[in-house]
Amino acid sequence: MKKIINLLLMYVIALTATAQNRQTVSIVEKDGVYFTDATQTQLYTGEYREYYENGSLKLEMQIKNGSPEGTYVVYFDNNKPKEIRSYKSGQFHGIWRSYNEDGLLISEAEYKNDKKHGTWRIWDENGVLRYEMHYNNGNKVGVWKMWNEKAELTGEKKY
Repeated sequence: MKKIINLLLMYVIALTATAQNRQTVSIVEKDGVYFTDATQTQLYTGEYREYYENGSLKLEMQIKNGSPEGTYVVYFDNNKPKEIRSYKSGQFHGIWRSYNEDGLLISEAEYKNDKKHGTWRIWDENGVLRYEMHYNNGNKVGVWKMWNEKAELTGEKKY
């Protein structure tokens, strides 16, 4: 019995010592760069979250060497995604999707190395595709299309 009590006591002491060593990191953002301190001398690496006043998640992302890296999600206060973006070395890279508060996809865009690249689409509040645009390395290319609310093609422009 003494051994069990001693083991429990050592476990509690170890937990207390561990808890005392944990520190809360205060993250400071300046011009899109994240630091671990107000003096802005140390770049932050790790998870980052922001919350609404009601406690629901507003934003979550990974940060590497002070810049967003990977998936970046902005939420409505109803916990549904508002935007899902992708970053590489702090630059837009990959697909960026936007949603309305009901969760309906309203836009989809592609980036490569912080430039518009690939197909961009915009839908209306009824889910009807209204615009389709194409980019290559930031330049307008291909045939851009526009549809009305009945999904009828109303215009095209070639770049």
